Amino acid sequence: MNRFRLAVVGIDHYHTAGWVGSLEQFPDQVEIVALYDTDPEMGRTLRPSFSDPFLAQQLAERHRQTPFETSLDALIANHRPDIALVTLPNRDAPAAIERLAAAGVHMLVDKPVAKTADEARRAFAAARRAGVTATVGLGKRAAGAWQDAKAMIDAGRLGRLLAAESTFTTSQVKVRDPRNHLFNADRSGHGILHWLGVHDVDALLWLAGEPIVEIQALTANVGRQDIGVEDAVSVAFRYASGAIGTLHFVNAFPRPGGEGYMRFSGENGSIKISGEGTLTWWGPGSRQDPIRLEERRYEVSDWVGYGPHSMVQIQDWLDAIREKRDPMVTGEDLVRALEVIDAAYESAASGRRVAVRRGD
Repeated sequence: MNRFRLAVVGIDHYHTAGWVGSLEQFPDQVEIVALYDTDPEMGRTLRPSFSDPFLAQQLAERHRQTPFETSLDALIANHRPDIALVTLPNRDAPAAIERLAAAGVHMLVDKPVAKTADEARRAFAAARRAGVTATVGLGKRAAGAWQDAKAMIDAGRLGRLLAAESTFTTSQVKVRDPRNHLFNADRSGHGILHWLGVHDVDALLWLAGEPIVEIQALTANVGRQDIGVEDAVSVAFRYASGAIGTLHFVNAFPRPGGEGYMRFSGENGSIKISGEGTLTWWGPGSRQDPIRLEERRYEVSDWVGYGPHSMVQIQDWLDAIREKRDPMVTGEDLVRALEVIDAAYESAASGRRVAVRRGD
């Protein structure tokens, strides 16, 4: 099997070192041939300004020998990558995706990719036209509990969907540092709904198998830190079928970490997926025991890099390139999630209920 020549496009990003660690677990399939960042200091330190505390804090020392470029055109011309990890600010990623697509480079892009759905739509449309395989790091789809929940819902175990809810609490802004790029409106666009909520919005769409069509939202800076984006959001929404739902995210823990869950309720039962990966199903039982409960727990082995879901997603992406098919998460999937998020920000700004506008 020929190895793919991979370029790391963007070092100064919260997840770069984690994704690189995961990609390095595929030495028979992937060879990292070059690094890129507009900041020359990144080539010297290999250390992002801010990193997820649960991931590696910098690239491995051996990458000091990996060629480094500050020009994307030079990276493409000098190193001829087949594939790229794109870990750039939302401000910069869409243009880079279009440039890489024009060069025929397949891409794994960390979320949320762009400031708006329109920006992401244009970028991934360019990738589609160029015939390159682009996937986005929305890892819930790759995790066992979420895959099993999808199978149960698709098999009809819930019956007609009535309601959905999603909630997640993570570390306070001051724990992550108010100077963190995540809280910079110019680089990132928005706050916790954009950065972390995109995972759950994608899952809410994917698991339900139908679009969200209407939004009412509130955003706030409850931590009172000097940042330009929200650290709390509460969203009420309606699916096309009429089912309703809520989403609530907040930076509130006084330490690193987070916890949350997602629940789907239908006429015939209910499914809950907890943050640690436990899947619980409630449904009708017998006369003696009217409620039947099933619980599945998922063992997670020790991992290197961005987590076990990243390994599944990387292998799927590499296989999709070889097999000339779509990966498990496409750029269009990300666009649909951002359309919902755009509507939430519009609703929060206007104080009104907003219809989700789809561009396709």
